Amino acid sequence: MKKKEKLILMFKDLEVLSFELDIDKEKVIVLEKLAHFDKAPYGISDKSSDINLALRRFFNRRTIALQRYNYQQILDATGCKSDFELSFKGHGLSLANHYWYKREGEDLKYDDINFFTNKWDDTFGRAVINEDYEALKTCDLNVPDIVTPGWASKGWIYDNGPKLYKLGIVKDHYEDCLGEVLGSRIAQRIFNEGEVLKYELKEINGKYASVSPSMIGINEELIPLSEVLPFELYSIYHSKNRNKEQEKLFFKKVEEFGIPELYEFFVKLHSLRTICFVSDLHFDNISIIRNTETGKIRVAPLYDLAGCFGTSKSGREFVSKIDKGSYIILYYIFSGIDPSWDYSWYDPDKLIGFEDEIREVLSKSDFYTPELLDRIVGFYQQQKRCLDEVALKNK
Repeated sequence: MKKKEKLILMFKDLEVLSFELDIDKEKVIVLEKLAHFDKAPYGISDKSSDINLALRRFFNRRTIALQRYNYQQILDATGCKSDFELSFKGHGLSLANHYWYKREGEDLKYDDINFFTNKWDDTFGRAVINEDYEALKTCDLNVPDIVTPGWASKGWIYDNGPKLYKLGIVKDHYEDCLGEVLGSRIAQRIFNEGEVLKYELKEINGKYASVSPSMIGINEELIPLSEVLPFELYSIYHSKNRNKEQEKLFFKKVEEFGIPELYEFFVKLHSLRTICFVSDLHFDNISIIRNTETGKIRVAPLYDLAGCFGTSKSGREFVSKIDKGSYIILYYIFSGIDPSWDYSWYDPDKLIGFEDEIREVLSKSDFYTPELLDRIVGFYQQQKRCLDEVALKNK
């Protein structure tokens, strides 16, 4: 791979802009806005105060995370100095959107190489999941894995279609995968059909992975809310000192934003958070889906639910020490529901018996002793009673 070269950012078969890539400095410089610059990614436009920085941020979002426990092994095996370099080993094709890049002189068509209608060699994904780093040294790097972000070790594998296999965030700990599957299951009881990404639990070499299908089709793209909603809303949502007044302001602004179902989505999301204490639902883990032909926008299915029910690293540390008195503290931390919201969608009967699923899934890890399972189930029951009372009074 050349240390400096010229590339064209593509949207399907449309040329968006040309840029110079400097691998050593991890730098991109826009050379020319091309005929279809109007198709540029969110955040890159004529209004961009620094278009080079905006493009760099776009590419930053399409790299594996340095927090992955096998980050260095992946780089060593592929001969890369950084995640940035790895992301340019192929054509940057993704299963989240339709942006990619080609080098000068390449005669490529999107229909022939995209991952929505064409298979790719999934050796990379299988090697990462199986921690077979020798196999990474010779495998094809034109794969969706190298532009898939996130801390969890993961790989795209063909399994009755493309599926994303996610291992734990911490090496040899798969508890957060168990939490993700549980989070998906309970969310499916709260949200409507199609509003939640369905995760399965699969065993690989004595460990568990959460497994999910691709979320979008050939004429759609996934756009995180961090790129869409105003920064003011981001600041309120992520504030450590968020209070009831700020919460009301947040929901008012969401209601005014122009995506009608987004308001109900956040009400359901806060209700879900109350009863399964998921903590990682930031604006990069909540998205919209845009139809690239019609421009129509819908809220993406809820995804990235790792850590539910105290299964994250910090969650495991906390639940192992918790006593009954701490339930009061947890109540205030995780009860973000408001009596003024519309709860007409809520059906408490759909949650009947979920305690059994909590016990069945979490018992797959030796970490969860019968005593810990009782604690987690007890807190879930406490929070569900709270949600039942508020929702039934305000239907």
